[in-house]
Amino acid sequence: MRVIVFTKFPRPGLVKTRLARSIGFDHAAALQAAFLRDELDMLAGLNAAVTLCCDPVVPLREYMDLLGRGFCYTEQCGADLGQRMICTMNAALEDGPALLIGSDLPDLPRTSIAEAWEMLDHASVCLGPTPDGGFHLLGLRRPLPQEVFAGVRWGAPDVLARSLGNFSALGIGPRLLPSWPDVDTHMDLLDYARRNQDSSAHTMVYIREHNLVQNFGISS
Repeated sequence: MRVIVFTKFPRPGLVKTRLARSIGFDHAAALQAAFLRDELDMLAGLNAAVTLCCDPVVPLREYMDLLGRGFCYTEQCGADLGQRMICTMNAALEDGPALLIGSDLPDLPRTSIAEAWEMLDHASVCLGPTPDGGFHLLGLRRPLPQEVFAGVRWGAPDVLARSLGNFSALGIGPRLLPSWPDVDTHMDLLDYARRNQDSSAHTMVYIREHNLVQNFGISS
């Protein structure tokens, strides 16, 4: 199983800017680092071959210093998120099917990854929707043209709908996973904390240690 994690470096001001509006840039960046560690722990339980595909604003060595050298590292390329995903995945497919996930899914179940991998036995594309109208996972068995994400406004509430329309126009019918939320906003963090009150994951440890629930009005 091969999984690519698309990520930015967790530096204040570079990541989770919507979340930072309520908890500040430092906490938002620290949580992004915790999200990443929780995802990597989850993937380790699947014995997945993991590649971290990193925003090139920060040199790869800084990602390696933060997360360790037990992963493959590569840089994102392309003008927007859609081009970056397609460029990365089409290159990865030279070695067989692959999954791509975001880096803000701290409690994504292992079963979602396993189910997506199984879907690629019978479909050329699978997608994992998010409740806000986007998607958190892209699985491919064969390369896709760059125009598959043409006209998609990243961050808009119709990302999934527009993407599915583009796939349909190309004669492709993606399989869909059950929806799972990412963590982009104050409300998303509240929902995460409610789902994981008893968790010992990195994200919940940080939330407790810094009293984010009480200090920032996130009640569980």
